[in-house]
Amino acid sequence: MIYKDDLERSKNILDIQHAYERECQRRFLILQEMFPEDCIRMMLSEHLSIWLAAEKQAVSKFGVSERHWVREKI
Repeated sequence: MIYKDDLERSKNILDIQHAYERECQRRFLILQEMFPEDCIRMMLSEHLSIWLAAEKQAVSKFGVSERHWVREKI
């Protein structure tokens, strides 16, 4: 899976952010194509799994949680 590989290769928090954003966009486009009527609702559950993987990687590699890397982006 490309997303897991991207997370494992991350060298900093910004790499994790970029991998997270790419995966969200990729999955949204797939869901939009497959389920045009329900893609937003379905994306909510997909988003949770994407976020959990990024959070786990951020904490294990850098000792910071998602709250930190989201604040860094803002």
